[in-house]
Amino acid sequence: MGFYSPLSLISDARRHGVKVHPVDVNASAAGPTLEGPRDAPAIRLGLATVRGLGEEQAAAVAAGRPYRDLADFAQRTRLPVAVLEALATAGAFRCFGLTRRQALWAAGAVAVSGEADPLPGTAPGAEAPQLPPMTPVEETIADLWATGASADGHPVEHVRPALRHIGAVPAGELAGLAHGCEIIVGGLVTHRQRPPTAGGVLFLSLEDETGLINVVCNRPVWEAHRRTALDRAGLLIHGRLERNHGAINVVATRISALRVAVP
Repeated sequence: MGFYSPLSLISDARRHGVKVHPVDVNASAAGPTLEGPRDAPAIRLGLATVRGLGEEQAAAVAAGRPYRDLADFAQRTRLPVAVLEALATAGAFRCFGLTRRQALWAAGAVAVSGEADPLPGTAPGAEAPQLPPMTPVEETIADLWATGASADGHPVEHVRPALRHIGAVPAGELAGLAHGCEIIVGGLVTHRQRPPTAGGVLFLSLEDETGLINVVCNRPVWEAHRRTALDRAGLLIHGRLERNHGAINVVATRISALRVAVP
């Protein structure tokens, strides 16, 4: 939709009860598709979202389905190691019964290089040892790196306990607060706008796992925190809740970087 990132659109769909399935080499088309019953379809993410895999290659991969296993996939698609590793990081080989770490281990071993094609089942190092599965935090980070979005979670939900500890309010709870109350909100920046007609006001959109937050930063506030306000991917906003003709905004009084460590 241009203005919104895939992460924002997918998160919004999930908040509205739409199921979203991740990339899968035996289920995904090149682009996103609908699957399941017509009255309640789920979204299946497309292969073209995977890092390094363009539209043309993604369409060719989808046309070759089904694949027996990772070795068969590598042999028939002849994708470079970097793309196989990106697919593994995205969890796209779960249809073969492989965890992300197992698939990452095997990707280099099964990759086809030039004319030196190994005999099926003979690639050394393709069998991964017992590896611990990725944690939910690691899976979200892996999804964002590999595809720019996540079908299962939002980055901010992993730091919500720490945000709660400092009194930060989720976007989904702002509607229940009184006009003029002092609050703290935190999230990822989705948009920054400084319209020439706004008298130097900076408008921010923050996103957390519950929704979007509109933030108004008057010139003295954002200029006092210029580098943080304009460069940081995640922000913590201290401010005042403002209701205006049904719209809810947070008028910022202080801006800081969202620096919250996760296990």
